[in-house]
Amino acid sequence: MKIVTSDQMRSIDRRAIEEFGIPDLVLMENAGTQVAEVFLERYPDADPEGVLILCGRGNNAGDGLVLARNLLARGLHPRVVLLYPRASYKGNAEHQLQLLERIGGEIVEISAPEAWAEFRRELAGFEVIVDAVLGTGLTKPAESFFEQVFLDANATSAEILSIDIPSGLSGNTAEIPGPAIQADATVALACPKIPHVFPPAEELVGEVYVADIGIPAPCVEAEGVKLNLIDEDSLEGLLTPRERQAHKGIFGHILVIAGSAGKPGAARMVAAGALRAGAGLVTTATPQSATGVVGFQLMEMMTEALPETREGTLSTKAIPRVHKLQEEKTVLTVGPGLSLATETQAAVREIVAKTTLPVILDADGINAFASHPEDLFGKDRPVLLTPHPGEMGRLLKMSAAEVQADRVGICRSFAQEHRCFLVLKGYRTLIGTPEGDVYVNPTGNPGMATGGSGDVLTGVLSGLVGQGLSMLDAARLGVYVHGLAGDLAAEKIGELSLMAGDILKYLPEAFRRLAE
Repeated sequence: MKIVTSDQMRSIDRRAIEEFGIPDLVLMENAGTQVAEVFLERYPDADPEGVLILCGRGNNAGDGLVLARNLLARGLHPRVVLLYPRASYKGNAEHQLQLLERIGGEIVEISAPEAWAEFRRELAGFEVIVDAVLGTGLTKPAESFFEQVFLDANATSAEILSIDIPSGLSGNTAEIPGPAIQADATVALACPKIPHVFPPAEELVGEVYVADIGIPAPCVEAEGVKLNLIDEDSLEGLLTPRERQAHKGIFGHILVIAGSAGKPGAARMVAAGALRAGAGLVTTATPQSATGVVGFQLMEMMTEALPETREGTLSTKAIPRVHKLQEEKTVLTVGPGLSLATETQAAVREIVAKTTLPVILDADGINAFASHPEDLFGKDRPVLLTPHPGEMGRLLKMSAAEVQADRVGICRSFAQEHRCFLVLKGYRTLIGTPEGDVYVNPTGNPGMATGGSGDVLTGVLSGLVGQGLSMLDAARLGVYVHGLAGDLAAEKIGELSLMAGDILKYLPEAFRRLAE
């Protein structure tokens, strides 16, 4: 599903109208009708007299007027408040206003601060307020009259349903330019917009419904939008039933190089994530002193003890053994818990540089290349990196805060420049591709900000790639199902006590839901 700006959406609308011959009035009718469907689904027991629709005078208002007509036809009696003088309405909004007047809709003009000051005493009597005021076209903070309207609406106990985006936000940015509606739900028309997805604006949109208003898919495709929202529909077909004669050998054999003295759990989390994602076999190779602990923690995996330094970290003496272990493996996963020891980092660089397997790098596997990025790329095998902002910053010689300030831009440019796949972890985890596309993951919660969560994700990604999914499909499915498992865990035990092991516990349920 494409995530668009206001400017892109206008271009898409124009293409539908001019190239496909769909009248703009039809698109407005479709929009208002779809909003009505969401309204009735969300508020099936709404008081017929308890609905207020606040209207500006543009297309957003026209959508709200179509909604009013639909609700009137369903037995509700919404009150429509015009926030501009009646005589100023033109075009499609004027047309919709006339239609509503003809069928007896209740319409009140309250276009001056004094009139609003008197009317706001009545706001407490409404159960649902529909925001059809400004839409996506805002380019500067709303004027003071609308600021007061927004503040008063927000102060009520009514549910607020916004059409397209909450008024006061811009469709081109995630910033909040000034006072804005705080919606409980928003119906995004045709495509989600920037403020539906990214903070801080997304904190004002509530639950988001995406409504199909009849714009042909080629209109969106022709816009060349590179920002995408991962949803369950886009993952359909990636999880297929297994054949009855299947055996473990056809579901991939993952080689995990991870762990060290004091950090054996990282290796265990990766291996468990891969197995929960369906990998047929997992071999975990760890420094010798960690091997016994890792093997005891997870009996379903195989273990290999590797030569270690005096500190219990991976030694360069392990390199020949690791090269041998790669035979008949399908994926090489390197990094979690390996440490920043100089010798260990040198070993990682040589192992990764010489492999012909698809490579998944996380944590200290990424850190090993912070001062030698040229050793990582340019080889004839796919590479997937899974950094958090701090690790990303080390690669780029910038702070984590600088990475966070331009997550989408950095994710896109790094993946394009280095021809790799990048999973930039954090709130709204991003996936960057060599072609410059960026995918945004909507699942997950703050409870997942806990040690080992990223290791589980690395394992899930490894297991999916090992079963034959492309790097992109594995990344899209992996980040989504990992976040979904975290959400399922949070529903049961809350966010505060959530641990990485809980994500592992709920991965089967998350996969089952997606497969249904």
